[in-house]
Amino acid sequence: MTRVIGIGSPFGADQLAWLAIDHLAGKGLTECELIKLDRPGSRLLQQLQGAHRVILLDAVALDEAPGSATHLSPESLEQVMCVTSSHGFGVAQALSLAAQLGELPSVLHLIGLHAGTDLTHLPPLNTASLELVVLPLL
Repeated sequence: MTRVIGIGSPFGADQLAWLAIDHLAGKGLTECELIKLDRPGSRLLQQLQGAHRVILLDAVALDEAPGSATHLSPESLEQVMCVTSSHGFGVAQALSLAAQLGELPSVLHLIGLHAGTDLTHLPPLNTASLELVVLPLL
């Protein structure tokens, strides 16, 4: 089973991954587990444990079409700013720690949800873009 994890918070553009999880839940998907996490930091490792396939969604501060989704490589994750990473121990750091501990899932997909440049405002989620990127991975 695939575990889809939305990293976010109740503030501004950081809600994008939670909106994405809500949208996917409305699609009636039965082959995946959908989880919302509030700025988990190192607690993300707990959600990775025991999972073979993980799709991780997080808002990223990129000046691209706000609300759209992009498949990121682990290397590029360190080069983009995840919205939650400004609050402390971010996704890139958690994944690096998981790798060092041998706790990464066999299959890991990182999906960035473009927050735009104004992180205080929630852009509309581009559901077509989300589905185009995420559904083939399930």
